[in-house]
Amino acid sequence: MTSRRQEKVNSLIMRQLSELLLRKVSDPRLRGVHVVDVDISPDFHLARVQYSFLNESLKQEDVQKGLDSAKPFLRRELNKVIQLRVLPELAFFFDPSIKYGDHILDLLRSVKPKDSD
Repeated sequence: MTSRRQEKVNSLIMRQLSELLLRKVSDPRLRGVHVVDVDISPDFHLARVQYSFLNESLKQEDVQKGLDSAKPFLRRELNKVIQLRVLPELAFFFDPSIKYGDHILDLLRSVKPKDSD
């Protein structure tokens, strides 16, 4: 069960990471990457960040490498904004649910209704 404090920190980290990825990270591997969810451990030492992207030209392995290489920069920038005793380590995980949902919507759009005569 997550505490109210954990929920607040999750929300704050998610918002700040989204902002950083959008405005300050210039790595082309990370264009169009969205933070879907953040789950911080009860001891606040690890933040599991779930991300997704819809850009078909990006490969999941390249995006993961880009996020891993940007991790020190992201932690430094988060440390400037978030006042915690210990800033959590960031662990990035791909969340395929948005891409899968987009695929399902495409399939539903391609189904043509039967003519009603």
